[in-house]
Amino acid sequence: MADVRKSAKQTAARTRAREKAAEFRAQHDKLEQLATDYFVATDSLKEIEASAQKEIAAVRERTAKRSAAARATADAVIASMLALGTPRAEVADRLGIPTRDVKKLPVDPKESQPQKTKESATMSTVL
Repeated sequence: MADVRKSAKQTAARTRAREKAAEFRAQHDKLEQLATDYFVATDSLKEIEASAQKEIAAVRERTAKRSAAARATADAVIASMLALGTPRAEVADRLGIPTRDVKKLPVDPKESQPQKTKESATMSTVL
């Protein structure tokens, strides 16, 4: 009968050991899945960042084009004002800009007219 008790204890011990091993494997599987989820998430962060950088570059490019068109239109207006014989200081006062900004522009009305027409068309397509 002593042998029977020893076998029953061993069987019970093996059963508990298997249950603990099953719990350990289940926890290990959960940890492995969580680690996989983590790596998928961090890899997607890199893709999101790269996509955002491309979008930022595109927005900056569009902004530069629109700004250049607006500056060209403003310069054409100043050139037209100067072409009417208005003194540079008066043009600067009317527009609220420094006189040095008015002096940078060409005074030739022939240069300002085609540019104004071209830039107005560009501004209307950009907007």
